[in-house]
Amino acid sequence: MKWEYKIIRTSDGGLFSGDTGPMEHALNELGDAEWELVATLSDGRPAAQTNGATALVFKRPKPDA
Repeated sequence: MKWEYKIIRTSDGGLFSGDTGPMEHALNELGDAEWELVATLSDGRPAAQTNGATALVFKRPKPDA
């Protein structure tokens, strides 16, 4: 099976600061489109130095070409 990937960067304090409704809505839309969250990435610096920025990695089966 072949996969396609999508990377989404977050900012503004990371995933869980403030109102989580918009992020939850976006994750549900990605799930409806068959994207599966497989990893979260950071550059290893403390959140205070990066404003909590994180990258979310999603994958889904690649459609047959």
